[in-house]
Amino acid sequence: MSTLVKKQPNPWYVAVVSGMASYIDSCAIITSGTALAIYQAAFAGTAHALSNIQFGALESSLTLCIAIASIIGGRLGDLYGRKKVFAVTMCFIILGALMVTFGKAFPILLIGQILIGCGVGADLPVSLATISETAPDGQRGKMLGFSDILWVVGILAAYGTGVAVSKGIGDTVLLSGQIMYG
Repeated sequence: MSTLVKKQPNPWYVAVVSGMASYIDSCAIITSGTALAIYQAAFAGTAHALSNIQFGALESSLTLCIAIASIIGGRLGDLYGRKKVFAVTMCFIILGALMVTFGKAFPILLIGQILIGCGVGADLPVSLATISETAPDGQRGKMLGFSDILWVVGILAAYGTGVAVSKGIGDTVLLSGQIMYG
């Protein structure tokens, strides 16, 4: 009689892959403020001009969805499995990023922001729980701390990209925001 032994993944591999969610999350949050300001300038005077109320709705929808999804995400991970929920959250972020990268109409931008917010909020408890469960005793704090480092690297990457592309002139202003979201 043979028994199958399930191979356990390398804990640092799991920490890096799951920690990249922190990188993506912080990039998405920081990028949103800068890129939406670029969009507001780029769309000014066009049919897609964003009012201050629309701009505020776009920003606050991201934050609100992050808050709500972070409460729900952990529970969904417990019910359906962390890998499945993690994969779905990444799909939400990708679809939302595509919508805000290539969309110009307020409703498309709003749906994109909502999807990004739901993905960012729900992936955080799932990714951190995955790191915690996989980490060996005595290394859990170090591996979770690595996720925090990736969060800061994401912030710096978003700021750096924003600085690099924010000098758009004329037709390249919109492209600057699109590069950030992309």
